[in-house]
Amino acid sequence: MNIHVYLHVVESEDSQLDQILTTLQEIKLKEDQFMSQITDWAAAEQVQLTAISTTLDAVVVGIAALDVLITNFQNSPGTLSTADQAALDGIQAASAALVTKSGAISVTPPVSPVQTVVS
Repeated sequence: MNIHVYLHVVESEDSQLDQILTTLQEIKLKEDQFMSQITDWAAAEQVQLTAISTTLDAVVVGIAALDVLITNFQNSPGTLSTADQAALDGIQAASAALVTKSGAISVTPPVSPVQTVVS
């Protein structure tokens, strides 16, 4: 963000010029603080986005592994043995766990850095 200020000053009004310069310095300081808050907020959000991405990658890998197991069961002839039934039950439990985990991912939009600025 850039701030452009144009001044028309009468030479005899030095005190007004000093006040204006002081105000400009205060504005610049607030701008720097605001920009720092945006940078800090963006860094914090990036950490959260990376964690969500990692979680989603794990879900994708888990689903792919389940797809392989399900395909293997679908391609096996005959009825399921006790061991196969236990394996199928395990797949179903793992699938339910993945659904639960993915449902826990926060989809709440992040807080705007503008809302966190202290004046």
